Amino acid sequence: MISVCMATYNGERFIREQVDSILSQLHDDDELVVSDDGSTDHTLDLLKAYNDPRIRLLDGPQRGLTYNFENAIAHARGEFLFLSDQDDVWKPNKVERMIEAMRTLSVDLVVSDATITDANLQPTGHTLQGDTPPHTGFLHTIYHTTYVGCCTAFRSTILKRLLPFPPRIVMHDYWIGQVADHFFKTAFIPDSLMYYRRHDANASTLTTGKSPLSLRQKLAYRYWIVYYLIKRAIFMP
Repeated sequence: MISVCMATYNGERFIREQVDSILSQLHDDDELVVSDDGSTDHTLDLLKAYNDPRIRLLDGPQRGLTYNFENAIAHARGEFLFLSDQDDVWKPNKVERMIEAMRTLSVDLVVSDATITDANLQPTGHTLQGDTPPHTGFLHTIYHTTYVGCCTAFRSTILKRLLPFPPRIVMHDYWIGQVADHFFKTAFIPDSLMYYRRHDANASTLTTGKSPLSLRQKLAYRYWIVYYLIKRAIFMP
């Protein structure tokens, strides 16, 4: 069973294209778990209009993007979990290729490349991995992570270390990448399996390439990541 975990908030502008691209790749026993963080536009109306039993709508915790994703992940029932933003579009072979990669490479988490586009899905000539070559390893990843949530799929076996998300976690993909890199086997594949849409309302800092955190905040954030990884290693054998 496949669970696609999506976090939404006022996503009516692009969400139909994304949901259509996901549902076309899911079987009847798969699911799209959507945690909505209190949208005030027509996001929920658009999702309910599908009248598709594969779509499971959840009330989000209203604690921001990271914990909205945690809510979706915590309710997922599948063997394989995919993360999805509300404004991208998946290429038709994304699900098949990423599951194949996990099985062939014998890894617990896989990250694909993505084609960067403008708001109208016109490719810019760049890809995420082309702009920022991926890397693994604790020191590299704690300094600068290349684990991108919307490009990630993983086995449910990592949930025992991943959940619950600790406090002070700024971005879900940073935490997921660190846990997977430290406790499990991960891999990056060069296949571009989705269109990463850049527009004026992106929630991710990948849009600008600049973090809103000060140097002090960045250091504190990394300290807490290391602290919680050590706690997981000691108390979650």
